[in-house]
Amino acid sequence: MGRKSIKEQRRREILDALYRCLLKKPYTETSIKEIGAEAGINYAMLHYYFRSKEDILLNFIEDLYERYNGLFEEYMKRSGPPGAPPEAALGAVFEFFNRHITTDKKLQKVFFEIWAVALYNPAVNIRLRKVYRALIGAVESAMSANGGSPQASHLAIAAVAFHEGIGIFSVFFNFNKKYTTMLLEEFQDRIAELL
Repeated sequence: MGRKSIKEQRRREILDALYRCLLKKPYTETSIKEIGAEAGINYAMLHYYFRSKEDILLNFIEDLYERYNGLFEEYMKRSGPPGAPPEAALGAVFEFFNRHITTDKKLQKVFFEIWAVALYNPAVNIRLRKVYRALIGAVESAMSANGGSPQASHLAIAAVAFHEGIGIFSVFFNFNKKYTTMLLEEFQDRIAELL
């Protein structure tokens, strides 16, 4: 494995800085100077790595997707191998969501903020839709494994929407992880029954 270039390392630091900034206050109230300061990079140098604050956000969304998609693919190789019954593959998908996405309150808080930006920013909206389409496709694929159900497409949309909703509610209502997991598992059992 080769060494990361300084440019790649700095870009990573800036994306991580945006994540930390979004945990403190809304994107609209976060300046590009604050992101630079959080990353330990001079404001003028920040523009060498990204064109604008929006460019940082768009790359951040893409980076989150790539990171979690990689984790998901590895998880599915271990937990829901090809040839596994649809119930096992679906169970692995839900377990991944439960452990790595839906119960991660920091991630949910950041995504809630991204949603708010996406409502009024077409570029962010397009990027976020791309991420959700890929996510829905992965869930649908697991639901359709070895024949699956013709309802898989609609159930995949419902499953992703439910997980996102519970994730946001867990932050908004300050649900603890145990309660959040219980809500998720009850719903997941019903989805499995539908298949």
